[in-house]
Amino acid sequence: MKKRAFAYAAAAALSLTLCFGTYPASRLTAGSIAEAAEEASTIANSQISTNQFKNINYNNPISPAFFCADPTAVEYNGRLYLFGTNDHQQFEVKGSEVDNTYEQIKSLVVLSTDDMVNWTYHGEIHVDQVAPWITNSWAPSIVSRVEDDGLTHFYLYFSNNGLGVGVITATDPLGPWTDPLGKPLISTSTPGLNGCPNPFDPGAVIDENGVGWLSFGAGKAPGGTDYMPGSARIVRLGEDMVSFDSDFQNIPAPYLFEASELNYINGTYVYTYNTDWSDHSKQWEYDCDPPSGCSMVYMTTKTPLDPDSWVMRGECFQNPGQSGFDYSNNHTHMQKFRDQYYMFYHTLMLKQGMGIKGSYRSMQVDRISVDEDTVTITKTGGTKKGVQTIQGVDPFAVQNAASLNNTADMVYNTDSMQNPYLISDAAGAWSSVRSVTFTGSRVPAQPTVDPADYVLTKVDTITYQISVTDVDKATTLSMHPSTKAGTDCTGTAEITGTGNYTITCDMGGAEGMSNMGYFTASDDAQITFTIDTMLVNGTYAFDLSTELTNTREWADGLRNIWNGFSDGDTVYTGEDAAFRYSKSADTIQLYTGEASGGTGANAPLLEDSAVLTAEVRGTGTMEVRLDAPTGQLLTSVSFDAPDAFAKVSGKAFTGIGGTHDLYFVFSGKNIAFRSWQVESIAERLMGDVNADGVCSVADVVALQKYLIKQTDTLADSKAGDYNGDGVLTGMDLVRMKRALLG
Repeated sequence: MKKRAFAYAAAAALSLTLCFGTYPASRLTAGSIAEAAEEASTIANSQISTNQFKNINYNNPISPAFFCADPTAVEYNGRLYLFGTNDHQQFEVKGSEVDNTYEQIKSLVVLSTDDMVNWTYHGEIHVDQVAPWITNSWAPSIVSRVEDDGLTHFYLYFSNNGLGVGVITATDPLGPWTDPLGKPLISTSTPGLNGCPNPFDPGAVIDENGVGWLSFGAGKAPGGTDYMPGSARIVRLGEDMVSFDSDFQNIPAPYLFEASELNYINGTYVYTYNTDWSDHSKQWEYDCDPPSGCSMVYMTTKTPLDPDSWVMRGECFQNPGQSGFDYSNNHTHMQKFRDQYYMFYHTLMLKQGMGIKGSYRSMQVDRISVDEDTVTITKTGGTKKGVQTIQGVDPFAVQNAASLNNTADMVYNTDSMQNPYLISDAAGAWSSVRSVTFTGSRVPAQPTVDPADYVLTKVDTITYQISVTDVDKATTLSMHPSTKAGTDCTGTAEITGTGNYTITCDMGGAEGMSNMGYFTASDDAQITFTIDTMLVNGTYAFDLSTELTNTREWADGLRNIWNGFSDGDTVYTGEDAAFRYSKSADTIQLYTGEASGGTGANAPLLEDSAVLTAEVRGTGTMEVRLDAPTGQLLTSVSFDAPDAFAKVSGKAFTGIGGTHDLYFVFSGKNIAFRSWQVESIAERLMGDVNADGVCSVADVVALQKYLIKQTDTLADSKAGDYNGDGVLTGMDLVRMKRALLG
């Protein structure tokens, strides 16, 4: 009866409206609806998933929930497209406890970004379907150029196991991809290729003249030595990029292991490769320091086909094990994007977050310093924090929900690589977007604070964010930072296995520290863990990447006053805070910058009320929270669209400004999330549900069809929400009719 009565009322409203022509739609101002009251959350904090494998304070690794390695990248239409070996394919077949042996990998993954911190996962290139002859597809290298047909052509080279190099082509980085040769481009039987037992790990580049070059190779050539294996090769590619226009020439690369790459900088060819694990100081005949084990080194030349012209320049990127990660193999890609150089690489960081044994890799990125005049690369290493955004996310533009920084219990649908979306896999699942800019800040987003501007600050709390990598039984893990007086301020966590935990210690407003924290474990448990981040006073983050363990002969701790510091020495440093040693006070003191940035604390607020519109499928609620999964509730969106995607809007909100991270939290499982957008209510044409610029009979018809379930979507559903309650009902239809009557 209710459904029939409602349909009758809607039909009556329509019959009245048909008597009138088209009237200009009125603009809803902030004062014409009640602002959203303090809204109560319907998803309890205890229900919100903690099954994230990436620290919410970090931008590394790039992929929050799947494994990929051996990066390469190309820029196209203002976005950077990243490709890598699909370690997740091996993981899905072999499982979490088995080491990664790569033989199941026959696809490549694709991601893209325009801000370097939010990445869209587009899915997989199934290389075995494009080129059925392959054995495997590893370690890609991609280049592009505009050709005579006016299109941008992409050439994606890949390792066919260790047997050779294949190539596939496309006119869009998302495909479709084709196999131009129907066979390998390079194999051990390629004519003229001598002394290269493993012709894999390609590195491609196109120089300023449009000429393509390809490097590759590994293993020990006949007559080669550990010091000079003799298997690195380079060749000039033909005009078609899938043939050769020169003989294969040797690159004299000492201690070559694998991971060839080419760059072209200021008229100079740059060859990068991974050294072996040996002690390179025993024999090194170059005017630079010997590189460390399994590190990336680079060589330069103006004439790449002349083996004698290559100049060894030294180490440019350390092994991940030297930067606080587990030791692993090393494969990098150096990329210039928006006038800044970046180094892409892989680590075992994500698998550590998952607490699994298999050596599955995840791609990461950090900035790197390159002097283009001298073609000098400053040696650096990876970080857990990663890079900062190069531009804020515009919330007033439609954003793809699959462009994100982090997730917990979310899965991707990539049936359309151009328009992927997310699906919640559990109640409390969430995804996050970094650096959403609602209004400009009056202070720089990343201020440079002169040390003279730092002020002495008391220590109220210290929170240690840790990753347990090995523990033999359940235990109570305690951290014991000490005040200036030597009083321990103990905090604990119940450790049930490997994974991520936090320990918070109440310092009681300490004016100084004698010890930054040592640990104990109950019941003589043997434990190894990494302190990833130390968060002080809930505000100042210090990236430590410090491993502590009691499996050695001593129990490790963090730094303290008896570590031999000189007066004024920095003990730990963060972006806008530092712990320094004071000799006169014999204590470690916290200094913080007077300026703060990132959240735009001094930014103006939105002038008008706004709503968030989302494209969803499913039944339930999506809550939008600020800066953490359990952060302040901004708005919530309820929906009942079990069969098809619908555009729905949340309750109006106001009082937000500056830059924030957004967390989209879902009430249930199997909720699909395709896009989101914030809209200013002052700019909406009320009644214009079909978004054609006027409120007319066509809008009344559209709203009626929506209400009686003859259609699942409206172009602008919020424009029909006259009551401002986030739900479209027959009363909204009546008010639309009255608006047409004036």
